[in-house]
This record gives sequence, C-alpha cells and structure tokens, in this order.
Amino acid sequence: MFCPSCGSNNVEDVKFCTRCGTNLDVVSNALRGRTTGALETDERTVTLLKDYYRSRRMLFIGAAASIISLFKLALLLVLGFPDKLMPLTVLLFGLLLFGLFALIWGITKWNNSSSEMKALGVSPTKRRGVADPRSQLRLQSRHSSAAVVSNTDPIAAPASVTE
Repeated sequence: MFCPSCGSNNVEDVKFCTRCGTNLDVVSNALRGRTTGALETDERTVTLLKDYYRSRRMLFIGAAASIISLFKLALLLVLGFPDKLMPLTVLLFGLLLFGLFALIWGITKWNNSSSEMKALGVSPTKRRGVADPRSQLRLQSRHSSAAVVSNTDPIAAPASVTE
C-alpha cells in the first residue's frame, strides 16, 4: 500500500507508514468502504441551529417587509389615500402586519436560540471570507523574492514520490 502523505510503499498489514507515520489502517478501511463508526448527531443542536438560522432569516424578511410597507403607506398618505388605491392600501397594511409579526418572531427566536446555544457551548459556523487575489499576489511576490534555503538532509526533508 502506498502512503497518501509521502508516497512510500508499505507492506499491506502495516498500520502506520514506516516513513512518515500516517495511519494507514484508516486509509485502507476507507479504500475498502468500511467505516470506523457511525456519525452521531445531536438532535438538540441540530434543532437549535435550524431555529437560529430560520429566525435570523425571518428577522431580515420582517424588517424588509415593514420598511417597504411603511414607505409605500407614507406615499399613499401624501397622496391622500385615493379611492382607486384602496385595495393597495389594504394590501400594504397586511404586509405591514406580516412584517411586524415576522420581525418580532425573528428577534425572539433568534435571541432564545442563540442564548441556548451559548449555554450549551455550541456556536454557529463562521463564514470564511475570500481573500483578495491582489493581496495573495503580493504575498507570493514577497515570498518569491526572498532567498530560498534548501535543506539537503534526507531525513529532515521527505523525498518526492518519484525518488
């Protein structure tokens, strides 16, 4: 069996790579399709995370609906609520009620789920920002201009797969 880390050829019954120490038992089980154990999901954590993200989304939807309906109702107020636009006025009042309900529900559920997750020690995953490609190019140019020191010790530097 070839080691996925260093590429050295090992005997089939060896559990660890003789060169780099990678656990080959896990690799051989994965190649054979065996699993080491079932993943356990904590249903309470899953429910809390769903509530957290659902309530956050409802908070933003409620805020947007409330702002839009208030803006449109203010325009209708300036126009003096014409009789032709009464169905639109009723629709905008309904949108305002929905927006306020969603906003209050979202704030309440988001607060409850985030405080319960904090008490359990669970945190929602943070999004990793994509780095600016220009800054990566600057970093690469700095590294390429620096003097490269090569290590010729065969024990300290792992050999390539072709060696």
